[in-house]
Formats: sequence, C-alpha cells, structure tokens
Amino acid sequence: MDRRSFCLGLFSTTVVFDRLLLATPPLPMLAKPTVQWNYNLKAAHKLAVEQEKPLLIVFGASWCTYCHKLERETLGDKRVSTIVNRKFIPLHLDFDQDARVAKVLEVERLPCTVIINADADLLQKREGYLDCNQYLRTLESALEKSNQIQQTKGSAAS
Repeated sequence: MDRRSFCLGLFSTTVVFDRLLLATPPLPMLAKPTVQWNYNLKAAHKLAVEQEKPLLIVFGASWCTYCHKLERETLGDKRVSTIVNRKFIPLHLDFDQDARVAKVLEVERLPCTVIINADADLLQKREGYLDCNQYLRTLESALEKSNQIQQTKGSAAS
C-alpha cells in the first residue's frame, strides 16, 4: 500500500486503530518539549486541513537515545519550536506503537521527521538526529515545496 492511499484512507475512515483515536502521549521524554504536540493522527490531519498547514510527524521511541536528544536540543530550541508551532501541525508518534503508520511512511531509522501536506504529498523526510540549523533548513525546504505544490494546483485549477 502506498503512502497516499493509506493516509487518505485513514483520514476518511471513522473506525481507526485505537492508538490513532486516543490522544494519549507516548512515554514521557527526558525534557519537557516546547512544541505543541498532537498525538492523534486523525485529529492532527483535520487541523492541517482546516489551517492549511503541513503535517510535521516526528517518530521516536522511549529507548532511542537520539530521539531524546532531538527532543531536548533541537525541538527544544526556541527558534525551531516557534517555527514548528506557527507553520506546521506537529504530530509525535511512537515508532513501536504506531508501527503500521511508520511502515507506510517508510520509517527505517530513528528519530525520523516526515513532513506531508493534507493530501499526503511528501514534502520532506529526514532520518537521524539533526542539529538546530539542519532542522531549520529541513523545515524551510518543506515549506518551499508545499508552496510550489499549492501554486501548481492553483494554476491547474484555473
């Protein structure tokens, strides 16, 4: 099953796996994040559609050292968290608990950031730890690609 079919099917169904319906956060991370995380894929997608923002999905795990480091150092940075909160709908998923979503999005290494638009177009995917500057460049690249897609769709509709 491809990413687009899976995501669009998931977003449109009313019966979804218990983990996706429950808004329960994953195991607590070492540092309190400043990002305003969502923990429910369907609800986050609804917000992405309503607010016309890309969905920023971060996969982590309680056992992943670099996931904790990404949360603490990179996502905990005020510059990064401010952009994430303003320009994206941030969604935090647990790699082990959300294995089906991770498989469809082809997550192979942690931590992993996947940025998609509301139509499940892949805007950016980065696996492994990124420092603040690398993460900011990744976010900017995703926003540029999102704008290009919107412009292309807008001109095609005209």
